[in-house]
Amino acid sequence: MLIFLFGGCGEPKIQIKSKPLPFENVITTISTSTNYIIGVGDKLEVLYQTNPRYTIDSYLIGLEDELRIRFYYYPELNKSAIVRPDGYITLHKIGDIKAIGMKPASLAQKISELYRSHLTKPVVTVEVIEFDVRAKELQKAIRTITRGQSRLVVVRPDGMISLPYIDEVRAAGLTCNELSRRVELNYSKFIDKLDVTVALLEARSNRAYIMGAVKRPNFYELLGPTSLTQLIAMAGGFLDGANTHQVVAITRGSKGQPMAKLIDMDDIIGQGDITSDPIIRKYDVVFVPKTKIAQAAIVGNALWRLIPDRFGVYYDIKNIWGEE
Repeated sequence: MLIFLFGGCGEPKIQIKSKPLPFENVITTISTSTNYIIGVGDKLEVLYQTNPRYTIDSYLIGLEDELRIRFYYYPELNKSAIVRPDGYITLHKIGDIKAIGMKPASLAQKISELYRSHLTKPVVTVEVIEFDVRAKELQKAIRTITRGQSRLVVVRPDGMISLPYIDEVRAAGLTCNELSRRVELNYSKFIDKLDVTVALLEARSNRAYIMGAVKRPNFYELLGPTSLTQLIAMAGGFLDGANTHQVVAITRGSKGQPMAKLIDMDDIIGQGDITSDPIIRKYDVVFVPKTKIAQAAIVGNALWRLIPDRFGVYYDIKNIWGEE
């Protein structure tokens, strides 16, 4: 037993085999709305703004636009047409022609050319009577009295959110800017004059994890910039026998790869060097190991229960473990 005890007196050596990128450049970065990674349970506000990036001369025909087609010399052929979801309209004797994405004047010229074999003077004009129909429908669907053109959403357990008129969008794992661009891309399939901004209202998934030799190992919500020392304090502090010289902190690199570093808490707490106290980010994991002798004590206590009282070393072994 004495050999077993003295063999466990050295500090354990935790080694990180892979060479990480400079750890301080990552873990000391305070999460803001621009680099915050959206997670399950986060509450978001999706703000919409119609942005008519066109003039009368540059307007391009869109889905569900209502067109009035006039034949100057043949008024009996005049008609109104609504651009179908496939982007086409139907004309007498001509059939289907594509209208979406064209200027009204270009569409008029195209229709005139198609009717040259049917009419002597096919002079045609195209007028857009109703435009941006889907954008207007979307405005009605999202407008609220208190928040204007916006929609409040919560990221579901599957990481998705639901928005009007488009398929479900994956939000978890993206920043607000990345999600804004993804939502705009989905809407651009039928609304090309829409700006979308995603804002973080409540960061309910902003949590870090701490395990090992602390009093309350668990995950903890990061309500603001939180240092490693503060996270350990939230977990109740170190247990007796914690190896404070080799605390392991694992975070994400610039490309999402795991990065780790051994931190000597005596440099921070013992010497009061708060400049070396790293900021903990969302999903970071902290592990506080036990010292070698503390690990040996756990095994020793378990072995002690198996040793009969009649052994003559009873008193000596009891004193070794510091028991009365």
